[in-house]
Amino acid sequence: MEDVARGGSVEVLKHLHLQLDHHFRTLHERRRALHPPAPVFALEHDLRGEDLELLLAAVRGAVADGLDARYRTWWLPFVVFAAEIGYDYVGDEFWPLWAQRAPGWEGGPHWNVSLNRNRIKQWFRQFADDYGGAEPRGGFAANFTIIAWPITHAVMPADLQRQLAQLLFESRGVLSADLLADPNALGACLASRTGGYSERFRIFCANQSLLGQVAVALLSGDDEESPYLVRSTLVRLVAGLSNEQSSSSWLSRARQSANVIRSSGFLPRGAGNVPVQRRRRVSAVINPRLVLRHQRGRWQPYLELPDLTPLQASNPRVGEELRSLRPRVEGHPRPLARGRLLWPDKVPLSAWPRSGAPAIELEHGSEDVNKLIAEHCSIDPGPWWVFGKRSVGEATEVKGKLVRPGNEYCLVGRVGSKPPPLPWIVETMPPVEGVHVFELMVPQIIGAAEVEQLATVGLTVASDVSIRPVGLVPGSWDGDGAIEWFAGEPAMLAVKSAHAADKCAVTVDRGLPFVLEFPEGQPELFFALENLIVGTHDVNVALLTPETDRPLFSGSVAITIRDLHTNREAATEGTAIRLFTTPARPKMTELWDGRASLSIDGPLETKAELSIILRDGEGRELAKQLHGISVPFSDGAWERLTEQVLRNKKLFSAYEEAESCEISVFRNGVGFASLVCERGFDPLRWVLVKRRSGQHEARLIDRTGNDDTQVHLFSVEVPLVGEEHDPRGSITVPATGGLLKATSGKMTAAIILPPEPNQLRQSRPAVPRSSDDSLLEVQRLIEGHRRWLDAALPADLFAHHQREQVLEAITTALVSLVAGHRWANLERKWDTAGAHRQLELLDEMGKLVGKASKQRAAARQIARHLWQWVDSPAALSGGFADAIEAIVTSSGMGDPHAAGDFLLALASSPGSVANWAEPEKDRLLRCLLISPVLIRAARFAVLGTEALRDASDQSASGAGR
Repeated sequence: MEDVARGGSVEVLKHLHLQLDHHFRTLHERRRALHPPAPVFALEHDLRGEDLELLLAAVRGAVADGLDARYRTWWLPFVVFAAEIGYDYVGDEFWPLWAQRAPGWEGGPHWNVSLNRNRIKQWFRQFADDYGGAEPRGGFAANFTIIAWPITHAVMPADLQRQLAQLLFESRGVLSADLLADPNALGACLASRTGGYSERFRIFCANQSLLGQVAVALLSGDDEESPYLVRSTLVRLVAGLSNEQSSSSWLSRARQSANVIRSSGFLPRGAGNVPVQRRRRVSAVINPRLVLRHQRGRWQPYLELPDLTPLQASNPRVGEELRSLRPRVEGHPRPLARGRLLWPDKVPLSAWPRSGAPAIELEHGSEDVNKLIAEHCSIDPGPWWVFGKRSVGEATEVKGKLVRPGNEYCLVGRVGSKPPPLPWIVETMPPVEGVHVFELMVPQIIGAAEVEQLATVGLTVASDVSIRPVGLVPGSWDGDGAIEWFAGEPAMLAVKSAHAADKCAVTVDRGLPFVLEFPEGQPELFFALENLIVGTHDVNVALLTPETDRPLFSGSVAITIRDLHTNREAATEGTAIRLFTTPARPKMTELWDGRASLSIDGPLETKAELSIILRDGEGRELAKQLHGISVPFSDGAWERLTEQVLRNKKLFSAYEEAESCEISVFRNGVGFASLVCERGFDPLRWVLVKRRSGQHEARLIDRTGNDDTQVHLFSVEVPLVGEEHDPRGSITVPATGGLLKATSGKMTAAIILPPEPNQLRQSRPAVPRSSDDSLLEVQRLIEGHRRWLDAALPADLFAHHQREQVLEAITTALVSLVAGHRWANLERKWDTAGAHRQLELLDEMGKLVGKASKQRAAARQIARHLWQWVDSPAALSGGFADAIEAIVTSSGMGDPHAAGDFLLALASSPGSVANWAEPEKDRLLRCLLISPVLIRAARFAVLGTEALRDASDQSASGAGR
């Protein structure tokens, strides 16, 4: 090799290229023989010590010499060099790191940056074609079209290894021999459990096949060769994990679990030392359960929301849609908040679930995701349901419809179905329309005729065989036929019979039975079912008497294994304090600028301490602020608190440097909950810097690697028209502020620019009034509003104020355009009026809603209820829908509730309707252009409640003084 080195960079590159070509071709042949075939990674170059240093030096020399055609012929060393940089990549800008390792890469005579970046991508594509190289997948590959290649070929960047070790450790309870033998299935399982991890790690895990192959390799034994990674690369990864104590411990314990599963063949043994057959995989999603609560003299139905996050293993889009879309629950009148399905809860039902209707459906969700949810999440179609009374005032659905002598139940049936004519079944007040409810007090002794009558409604009386959980306390047991344990816990059962029994045949999920012997002279048998996978398993027990091997008595139980760690979404739940956000996992910017809401639940009137900490990319604390709060803490209280936070100079100065925000709430003896919000790993990101002069400048961080990025500056004075700027240079922020938007393909990044404080009163947003009331003009205003609404906000109170002025100006322009010139004149008067004068204008506003009798009636109903709607968005939504029902019917808009929500959103924040499904949104807008009375009614409700709220706040403030 020394002779080659003396021959210069070209000779070194040629030698290394030929050596690597032979190595990667051999590796490709081995991987191609696997089932399914596995990819090759450039990091698997197997070069050690001096050879690797020689490669790095040769690449640096070629770059310094201009990277002409002589060097480009021998391209494999450049692919290895790029993978090495990808291994050290920590999430900041990729190309500056490359330029640091190979000086001259970003400049020099006759140097074409864009061309050479694309050469790297082309070489990786050729590596994929010639050697079966890994190819980037998912959103990461779509957004980072060049750097996705070297980062993928780095196998696992060093800064993500700790999180992978933690994921493997936390997932050890759901490992099985099937998963360890199938990297694709293991990758899908692991990817579905990454909700509480960093965004960069979740992006990596979106390539599920890659994740599974790396995980299988890491979970192999110390002396085992992995077919998915060469030994030198595997040793390198393990060594990196071993450098940190927690990572080393997590990986070691995960490996121990995997070794136990491999050595036992995942065949749990019963008391008779007889192996159980390997069980089929079942759904990890638990069907929702109905619950009755006795309230106001009747039984009120609720639905327990299931954890749907395991479905991400079947479709990666599930997680994204669960976080971003509103769910509709069958029997609940309105959609739930975005992200509501990501934490356990009970939802009240105003109607009994219809037979055949989806239990849960995502509003505007994709067909594939909603179909997947429907397949794995259903409610018993009835027509009868039985509920066991477990505590005072609550009854839980008994899925197996099993009743025991001496116990009390509620029986619910659809109207028209007849209950058994038994004296101990008594009708009570129904909870909702469409069903009737009966109280059951099952007697201690029940005859055969009564058993047959109960069978007519699907009820089964418990036999002489009882099955109960023993040993470790289960997570849940309904006292009858449903038990829950967490993954990794042994399912220990006791079988008891009132009759003499010799043996017991146990069947799991309708597989082959295994036979256990009863202890001599004992009426009860104990045994454990180990390594049951996440999901619900049907366990059937049949007793065999000494006289015959035929089963004379039998019993069954449904065992649910819950995944303890799948739902690490928005918060860490304490013993009595819970922290919720909408959306479920907001970015730091969303929480900071008010696009996300936060609330805290706990014991009433509990005093607690709220902590806000900003941290840099290395996790170091940059700034911290403490606040005393009272629990429950509403999202409105959080909104008021953020206004105080923005005035804190220490937090303000640390915000631009911060990569994450940690929020925690604590009360000694009550509980603790925390939430970590990341800034996010975005292809495009704006950074603001304040000069010594006090003026700001903005700089774009572009990680896309593309050369088509465009930048536009929208001024406050003309907020709908953008002026083009150079994306590569710094941009001086105008004194009045504005909005900067960068676009590269489908990727965008926008930020509100902070104004100079003394310019706030001097600049007024101007939205040209158009005489064109066409659908296109309305859509243009909606998109313009969304552009300012969705833009990130800096930690600057004046930027918040300036954006609010622009948003209100665009909203006023849209409403004035649709509502007509008389209403437009009223909007101008409203804009310049003080709080007291605005209250006086409400009468005039109500009269301008419309002249027809139905229109006047709607305006009067709105006016009468404004005070009731001031502090309740739900009351505003429902009350407004009732008020406009008559005029909505004639407009063709359809359901008054859906139409009302659309109108209120359009009249208060037009940009928020941009995400509605395109055909439905355009249909509603066309109806609105024909019936402008509807936008006038909605604007009256919006401005009226705002005016009354402001007046109330001013009165309270004055009283306080």
